[in-house]
Amino acid sequence: MAETGIGDLSAEFADEIRVLHLDDDPAFVDLTASFLTRIDESFAVETATSPSEALGRFESTAFDCVVSDYEMPEMNGVELLERIRNLDPEIPFVLFTGKGSEEVASDAISAGVTDYLQKETGTDQYTVLANRIKNAVEQHRSRRALAESQKRLSKFIEQSPLGTIEYDESFEIVRVNEAATEITGYDVDELVGGTWLPIVPEEEKRHVAEVERQLLADQGGYHSVNEIVRNDGERRLCVWHNHVVTDEDGEVITIFSQFEDVTEERRRQAELRRSSAVRTSLFETLPVGILVEDETRSVLRINERLLELFELSGSPEEMTGADCEAFAWEVSDRLEDPEGFVSEINRRIRGGEPVWNDEVVFDDGRTLERNYRPIELPEGKGHLWVYYDVTDRTERAERLEALNGTARELMAAETREEVAEIGVEAAASVLGLDANAIHLHEDGALVPIAATDEVFDLIGEVPTFTGDESIAWRVFEQGEPTAIDDIRTDEDQYNPETPIRSELHLPLGEHGILIAGSSTPDAFDEADVVLGELLSVTLAAALEQVQRTGRLRERERELTRQNARLQEFASVVSHDLRNPLSVAKGGLELFRESCDSDDLDRVARAHERMETLIEDLLTLARDRETAVELVSIDLAPFVEQTWNNVDTTGATLDVTGDVTIRADETQLRQLLENLLGNAVEHGSTSPLSDAQGDAGEDGSTDPPSDAQGDAVEHGGEETTVTVGLLSDEPGFYVEDDGPGIPAEDRDRVFEYGYSTTDDGTGFGLSIAKQCAEAHGWDIHATDGTDGGARFEIRGIDVVEE
Repeated sequence: MAETGIGDLSAEFADEIRVLHLDDDPAFVDLTASFLTRIDESFAVETATSPSEALGRFESTAFDCVVSDYEMPEMNGVELLERIRNLDPEIPFVLFTGKGSEEVASDAISAGVTDYLQKETGTDQYTVLANRIKNAVEQHRSRRALAESQKRLSKFIEQSPLGTIEYDESFEIVRVNEAATEITGYDVDELVGGTWLPIVPEEEKRHVAEVERQLLADQGGYHSVNEIVRNDGERRLCVWHNHVVTDEDGEVITIFSQFEDVTEERRRQAELRRSSAVRTSLFETLPVGILVEDETRSVLRINERLLELFELSGSPEEMTGADCEAFAWEVSDRLEDPEGFVSEINRRIRGGEPVWNDEVVFDDGRTLERNYRPIELPEGKGHLWVYYDVTDRTERAERLEALNGTARELMAAETREEVAEIGVEAAASVLGLDANAIHLHEDGALVPIAATDEVFDLIGEVPTFTGDESIAWRVFEQGEPTAIDDIRTDEDQYNPETPIRSELHLPLGEHGILIAGSSTPDAFDEADVVLGELLSVTLAAALEQVQRTGRLRERERELTRQNARLQEFASVVSHDLRNPLSVAKGGLELFRESCDSDDLDRVARAHERMETLIEDLLTLARDRETAVELVSIDLAPFVEQTWNNVDTTGATLDVTGDVTIRADETQLRQLLENLLGNAVEHGSTSPLSDAQGDAGEDGSTDPPSDAQGDAVEHGGEETTVTVGLLSDEPGFYVEDDGPGIPAEDRDRVFEYGYSTTDDGTGFGLSIAKQCAEAHGWDIHATDGTDGGARFEIRGIDVVEE
């Protein structure tokens, strides 16, 4: 077995990989286990020789991957897969089988097999198997890591003080948080799987249905207010913030509705509306901005908070009696849409209906929400306006949306440096972490890869952290996001002279850490930690993907190098052997002129065998890399033409059907020459033979001797080789009427170097299989019609007439 690449494979995956390998051949499972552990020390392989034994082991032991043969006693590999998946639906399952066919592959894929690998001859297959197992386990672990990331996001939702209901695209409820169950009075299992119908009063259902329609049509956010009916029948008024989440193609991923119970707040507002006077103490202490207009649209009352929200000077007393429309125009100068702000106020007053959660956006990015309700005053009708600042909530929503976009950009990155650059930019622009840097773990150190300009402005050169005392190294090893309010009080402070006072450390798994700094203490709060952790999880996943992609590319390069070395090896060997072989053959001919000995015949046969080995070696190397060029070929005349290229002494050909197929002419001729030559020898001598070129025991292609003639005619009857079409599917067969192939040897006849004769090279049928597989065909050995050997080629492409 070639040693190249074994060390590289071992370094890729340090964690132990526990593999359960099932095959009803004890020698094969032991050999496979030996090669897998030799290829990679991280493999821990346990073996079983029956499905029942494998199931028993799987139930009592934890494994990372199951590798199984297909055709076994008790049950086949697909049936075992179904039993295994009943115990663990996610575990990788590799079907490693010598029974290769489209039907088996289709059944395996339909059953959910992770990978499908057909057994081959030689030891290279174990390196392929090791790579397939590693890829499957690595993807499984990556999916598990992604699930953990989603779990973190779920935790963020679950801890939200707002009730949250998540819908699918058909508005079926798929998840609710604890706040939602508290507000509605329903348990989780009473809500999930249903719709919003049970919690909405009959008279509100048309309104909610319209909200649903607009959400799907606009695929954006939508605010609404409506009552709900709790499980105990109590009605509560709730403010809803609805949002549709879509992918890059505009397809709906999920729909979120966040809501809060504002019943008590509305009751307080009703009390104010019913009262002829607004209690000043309560009015001034409310955390929202309030404006009360009288019937003439003059300011009846305004509180300090509203003046603060609109950044107005003066006092509430000075504003009393002012013209409200003029006041609206004055404050509109600070808004994104001044004319829209004023016209919307006038429209609401004309409509005379309560309105909740109008959005008011300032030109500096601040956001207010506005509620309006007409009220009855002693002197007539009035108008009540309530404004409250939702900037933080809006910013959080926008940040989450921006993080989604950043995640897509990160997953498209191809290098660690590109990931780092995107990461520091997102941390600054999305999370507001202006001074931040990403350090990646390299050779036992945290090396700075990317940083914002603000970092250089603050500290100059960005340091590299090693195992020495530092906050960065400590947090990297602990793996938990950490905000340091004042690094001067931390014993692991790296540089006592630094102007930085507070820091936010966000580990990126095993890949490194993102560090944000500020020159003021207490600069980072819990929201920074939560949002920063969302970004760090995405960065870690992107770095893992880059690392995984790099390994895959390196494997492809290594396989290319191996193929090139094989080609070079075959060429050098054949060239270096042919010259001395020619000299030896010429010397033998000269020696025959002076000496006649049976020993010289053995020397000649040895020369012929060496020449056959060289030709087969070149054929294997050439055909391994040669691309097929498909043309239309009439099979029957092509077989008869090929028959003339084979030493067919003492044999006859019978072609029983014809069809036009798509095939590579050179590869098909090689396939037929080897099968026909093998059939002639198979029918004339032993149950197995190598292929054309081994016609007699002496390795020559001369007419057989009398003893060989007896073998050719095997009892006085001439060998007949038949080529015909399969009846059950597109394909053809080549068979003889000789002694046949024992059932236990039928899989081995295609192995490189396997032959039952001393003179056979063991390459003939291997080359035939390689030619078939180059077309995507399947070839296998079975019993002939008259008990001889039969080779069936399936999956051919028939040209329709």
